[in-house]
Amino acid sequence: MAITEPSDAEPRGRARRPKRINYPGRGGKSGFHPQAEHSATLPSYYYYDPAIFEREKEEIFYKTWQLAGYVADLANVGDYITTRLLDQLIFVVRDKDRRLRAFYNVCMHRGHTLLEGKGNVKNITCPFHAWTYGLDGALKAAGNAENVVGFDLDDFALSEVRAEQFLHMVFINLDPDATSLNEQAGDLAAMMRRVLPNLDQMKKVRRDTYEIKANWKLLGDQLECYHCPVIHPQVMGSEDSYLQPSFESEEHGIWSIDVSRGADDVLEKIRKFLPADVGAETFTKDVYIWFLWPNLILITHHGPPNLKIGYAMPDGVGNVVRHMDHFVLNDPPNAFELAQMDNHMNIAAPQDREAMEKQMVGIRARGYRQGRLMVDSEHSWRSEHGVHFFDDLVWKALNGDRYEAG
Repeated sequence: MAITEPSDAEPRGRARRPKRINYPGRGGKSGFHPQAEHSATLPSYYYYDPAIFEREKEEIFYKTWQLAGYVADLANVGDYITTRLLDQLIFVVRDKDRRLRAFYNVCMHRGHTLLEGKGNVKNITCPFHAWTYGLDGALKAAGNAENVVGFDLDDFALSEVRAEQFLHMVFINLDPDATSLNEQAGDLAAMMRRVLPNLDQMKKVRRDTYEIKANWKLLGDQLECYHCPVIHPQVMGSEDSYLQPSFESEEHGIWSIDVSRGADDVLEKIRKFLPADVGAETFTKDVYIWFLWPNLILITHHGPPNLKIGYAMPDGVGNVVRHMDHFVLNDPPNAFELAQMDNHMNIAAPQDREAMEKQMVGIRARGYRQGRLMVDSEHSWRSEHGVHFFDDLVWKALNGDRYEAG
């Protein structure tokens, strides 16, 4: 069922809303278009209407592959990690056959949470009444079961969730019919390994977590560099910026790649201050940004091999929590790697956060309904075709191919 726009009707006695602007869509309906060059933005209410968010939970988050953690934490039989997908608690465990298994993190007796954090277990025992499950989710023991009429252990196995390894990451999907992530995004894995041939040797050395008082989709709407010289002058657009004005894009099903080329003269100055073992052949000059639908960003910046994984999870319609995991070859990281992480988290991330939070305030304005995506035919570095790529995935998840919907 397609989403319809909230009614403009106001109770009598209240001030009337300003007359609706007639955007490109017919009859005042949405001007969002399947072709980026002709498209308006998503309607403003998509970012603040609770009904939209409830549909997104069902049609997007509960039907897509979500990052649960990393393979390094699940190396041995019995190793487990826990995660939260909106209001759903999940754990992933390495079973006795060395398979990755994921389950709803809830005891099938009376709903108590089973596991916390991460660790290693031989069996999974509920801390409430000590019901005990095997690593395959089967109920092995329930106190006093022999005295309960008709009680069968087989009736109370844990509810399983799909789990899959992708690169060095572990993903879960609540949809039992979803297409395999490796099938949908295998080319992404191959490309990342070409850019980062030593990816499997990288170690997670830090996690930064912060909140953004904005709708989660405003993160996806950052898939453009039209804004880069404006709010990130240290990155692009000034004499000392380490990137050229560039943003080369490719879109592939549920993922995309954006590349900004490094400014050779500036980066060569940076490289000369690095440790002697970082030669020109191992110094990355370009910035690669991979997006994986619906809420994962993977970034490698200039310098020695590095990877940042940004995972965003909504906390309501107007708030999102973002985790940024940092991977490098050195553990502990060297001074340059630490400085690079700090620069991203203390300068670039706050610049983006401020812009998104101000957008979140502005899109509620009674005089604003919908903007226009600035997409040029060359898909230049200033073009917003990447925003349309993301927004179109949102639109299709909620409306299918009904672009006439409001």
